[in-house]
Amino acid sequence: MSLFPVKRAPIVLLLLVVLAAGAWFFLKEKSAPVPPAPGARVSLVAIKADLAAQFSGQNAYAHVKALDEIGPRPPASAGYMKALDYLEAEYAKLGWTTARQTFTRATPKGPVNFTNLLARHGAADWTKSVPAVIGGHLDSKDIQAFRFTGANDGGSSTGVIMEMARVLATDPAAAAQVELVLFDGEEAFLANLTHTDGLYGSKHYAKEIAKRSTWPSVGVVIDLVGDKDHPIQYNLDAPERFAQAVVKAAKDSGLELKPYPGQIIDDHLPLQGGGLETLHLIGDFQNMPYWHQAGDTLEVIDAEALEQTGRTVLRFLGGL
Repeated sequence: MSLFPVKRAPIVLLLLVVLAAGAWFFLKEKSAPVPPAPGARVSLVAIKADLAAQFSGQNAYAHVKALDEIGPRPPASAGYMKALDYLEAEYAKLGWTTARQTFTRATPKGPVNFTNLLARHGAADWTKSVPAVIGGHLDSKDIQAFRFTGANDGGSSTGVIMEMARVLATDPAAAAQVELVLFDGEEAFLANLTHTDGLYGSKHYAKEIAKRSTWPSVGVVIDLVGDKDHPIQYNLDAPERFAQAVVKAAKDSGLELKPYPGQIIDDHLPLQGGGLETLHLIGDFQNMPYWHQAGDTLEVIDAEALEQTGRTVLRFLGGL
């Protein structure tokens, strides 16, 4: 992910900025997502508030640790495939049905096979959407100079999503409203994200859900949420009701939350560009000295930070 500044500005200008940014990441694609017809969106029924209290930071940490032990997870690598096997087995224990969404894209390093991992609780009809999509990226940046496992950058969000799967499974009615997505290829193969390098999985996912007969009404994307020493930031271009709900949810969960100071380029942009209103929660990576460096290890991951983020997302879904 990267950031370009958007200082204080009218909400109309912010909306134009995010629409332009979302569209930018579909340049040179064969086709951009087409939003559904009016009435095709599936409305979210607020989930029970008490679910949030069941979220365990220690459980989320255990998943982050398991991924870290697998090793680097760049797209199409042995580590990525091993991580998929691990996550599918964990989902199955909790009654979730998974699907591998595979595709091939040109990259600066040649054609690469990518795999998004989708999950629904119980039986899954992938031709239709459920009300909410919660996503984060699974891949770690492909860095050859040192062993990079991305404990925070990719691992932390995955750990939170996996523990969220356990919590939601205790309430099948709530779980039935949520699709969990782990994106592949968020990281650019070269140094920085561009409209042709990075966000491969979320761009593909945004176009694929546009083919379904129904459309989600709420999106949440999380990233770099495991470090208690850096606040979590949310996107200023989120709908006002999203902002109000997440600020309250964060307060109730003890999470330090701030609006971020510009437009951050991450997996939420293709979803927004495709017409899905999306909340983006991301750690203040600009001030993390280990971002894309060798120091992004388990030592920076805090179970309480994972817990606060997971509880915030669940309370957010209960407060809309």
